[in-house]
Amino acid sequence: MPLAAAALGDGLLLVEDTPSLQMLYATVLRKAGYKPMLASSGAEALQKFAEHGPRVVLLDLMLPDADGLMVMREMLELRPEARIVVITANGSVNNAIEATREGAFDFLVKPLGDIRMIGAVASAFADLQQDVSLAGDDASRNDALERAFMGRSDAMRDVHSRIAAVAASTAPVFILGESGTGKELCARAVHLKSARAAQRFVTLNCSAADPEQLEIELFGHAGQKSGRGKSAAPTRAGAIARADGGTLFLQNIQDMSLDLQSGFLRFLQNASFSPVGDTRLIKVDVRLICTASGDPTEHLRAGRLREELYYRLFVIPIAMPPLRARGGDIVLLARHYLAQIAADEGKRFRKLAPDVEDLFLRLPWQGNVRELINVLRHAVVLHDGETVTLDMLPPGLVQSAPQPRDPALPDTGDAFAGLTMAQIEERAITAAIARHGGSVPRAARELDIAPSTIYRKRESWDKS
Repeated sequence: MPLAAAALGDGLLLVEDTPSLQMLYATVLRKAGYKPMLASSGAEALQKFAEHGPRVVLLDLMLPDADGLMVMREMLELRPEARIVVITANGSVNNAIEATREGAFDFLVKPLGDIRMIGAVASAFADLQQDVSLAGDDASRNDALERAFMGRSDAMRDVHSRIAAVAASTAPVFILGESGTGKELCARAVHLKSARAAQRFVTLNCSAADPEQLEIELFGHAGQKSGRGKSAAPTRAGAIARADGGTLFLQNIQDMSLDLQSGFLRFLQNASFSPVGDTRLIKVDVRLICTASGDPTEHLRAGRLREELYYRLFVIPIAMPPLRARGGDIVLLARHYLAQIAADEGKRFRKLAPDVEDLFLRLPWQGNVRELINVLRHAVVLHDGETVTLDMLPPGLVQSAPQPRDPALPDTGDAFAGLTMAQIEERAITAAIARHGGSVPRAARELDIAPSTIYRKRESWDKS
């Protein structure tokens, strides 16, 4: 049974002890097509979780009979694949952050916005769908990745070629791209097409923890000794140890503290590490894949990335193109996700109106594929029919699209009339950087010049 369709039955558990809020949240969820099970205490939540095995849980951390974090831990111990979205009061955000470190999928802060709550639930089910599609034998996993990377654009052909070329290597890979372009899927594809496919793929987001916590998440902890010499805290394996023989995917590497970057660099140089609280060296064999928020070269220039670490990591770059740069792939993806969402929601939608397809080709898609999925889910959940029409799309979406170019207008080449070659060069480079979301390396690649050339020219423009 499709995962989101399961949510219409017993796939979603809402745990909230305040009756008025429980009723409000349940009403919002039901209007969005979900049929949540309800629980008002930690004990009731654990009982229903054990009996019905919900795939997604909305869990208030402040419960009358139990610590919400303890409830979450017990749920994840029973079913590690469950996606738990925790809810906290505005003054208790630290508890929610702690929950994400221990395995929560997302957190919401009261008072809850309807759109944010529905979005978190939908994202949780979508994430489960992706994990299920990437499980199974090699053939099914490769098919799932092909669907995720569907498209015939030159940009995606280049990505496929790049993945095939680097998969057999052990060299670090740095995946570039805007949020929502599929950087984690790209990392999984590199892993699954490599000789390490049968081993673990371990993900660690460097933005999700403070420096001390991140050090433990990365290197693990040897445990603390009690007065009698016995361990008072169990040894905790870090991401590096868990990824031994497989692949470690580090997201937002620029958020790792400079001190921790030094320790991580030593690990890369020696292929060995010491858990926190221990002095023994543990040898491992790990393939490393990284991402950064924005342009890693800018993080290097700003001092957020150590130079030695940057050159250790930035060996083989793969640039995931933004959705707006993929041309006709946008329509192919929209049709694919429409069929998938319609099946999940039990709706009849099977096609997009021609003017909707035309609009999709003109939209900037700042949120990339994630935004496309949310737009389609909005239309499917709130409407009925076989064809998605313009009036079913979120308010304001049509107005955000650039208007089609009038063929009667002069050619864009006339925009350079009267300019010097240096001025034309500056405009062309600036426009290329803007098209690639501020990424100098991608702009340089489009223009077939070195990134250092762009940096030198920008410095000369600043001085002029």
